[in-house]
Amino acid sequence: MKKINPWMVVMPAVVLAVATACGTPASSVSSAAEDAAIGPISLDSCGREVIFDAPPQRVLAVGSEAPALLVAAGAGDKLTHYAGSLEVPFDAATKTVVEGAERIAEDSHDVSYEMIIGSGADVVIGTDIAAGVDLDSLADRLQQAGVQMLTVSGYCAGFEDRSTGGLSGFEQIYRDVESYGRLFGTQQVAAEAVQDMRERVAAAAERINQEAGERALSLYVPTAGTLGSYGHESLVSEQMSLLGLKNVFSDVPKRYFEPSTEELVASAADKVFAMYLPTGSSAMETDQDVLDVLRERPELDGLQAVNDDASVVPLNYYYSSPGPLAVDGVELLAERLATP
Repeated sequence: MKKINPWMVVMPAVVLAVATACGTPASSVSSAAEDAAIGPISLDSCGREVIFDAPPQRVLAVGSEAPALLVAAGAGDKLTHYAGSLEVPFDAATKTVVEGAERIAEDSHDVSYEMIIGSGADVVIGTDIAAGVDLDSLADRLQQAGVQMLTVSGYCAGFEDRSTGGLSGFEQIYRDVESYGRLFGTQQVAAEAVQDMRERVAAAAERINQEAGERALSLYVPTAGTLGSYGHESLVSEQMSLLGLKNVFSDVPKRYFEPSTEELVASAADKVFAMYLPTGSSAMETDQDVLDVLRERPELDGLQAVNDDASVVPLNYYYSSPGPLAVDGVELLAERLATP
């Protein structure tokens, strides 16, 4: 079984930007590109300007976020290649698009420069690049080969040299959908998708008692290795806040980090979000699996909330990734946290 590195879950290994879930079938907008604005189209990618002379016709999506963001923007029909898992809980429209694309890698971490070039794509859109890889250098190298690169906005946070434009995690998702709508000439579809997501998030927040003020701890639970958690720059922290919870590590200016046993116990969390990553080949594929593994962790012996069924909320990692699936995640969490 391939070991999943939790840091790489948060910072997927090789390239680039955007993600996963509610959307409009690609067939309804197959001719929308004809309405695209004439002239160069400029998009922001983590503070880097990317200019397109015309809408791309062949898109390589790397990671779980890009396919759903494209479908939400009405440009799912442009996705020709995909690098990533099929275990993602994609919505029906995105699942159809992904399954119809040529899959160049089962794991987005395995994508290389050569694979990107070999796909024949005009643009590569996906998750962030592995630590140690210079984003601008890779983008320049790809551009010289005739391929543009866009990075999902949700993976810009937490880096001093990358810009989120001061937007919250959900606003970054909405901006990405709108940006892809501009790029592919499907602005109306994108605008409607963003409005729908905004309304769903607001409705989920209204289900919760915002005055409860409970302290919440998010834990990434691997089948083996160190437990991880998420700081202020993570989307799950924003999901907590929307639902009236306070992230116990909100003062940590990172997306992901590995707290000490002392920090975990001292957090005195009222709620524990037990996050896991289904791969189709691991010992954790269900909510019950992650609960069982979590309660076997000796470093959590002093955290009382772990042993209380009502205090532990299992969460498939993909529902907290920076794409449309995060909206599904807020709804799922609201349902589980709502008082009967």
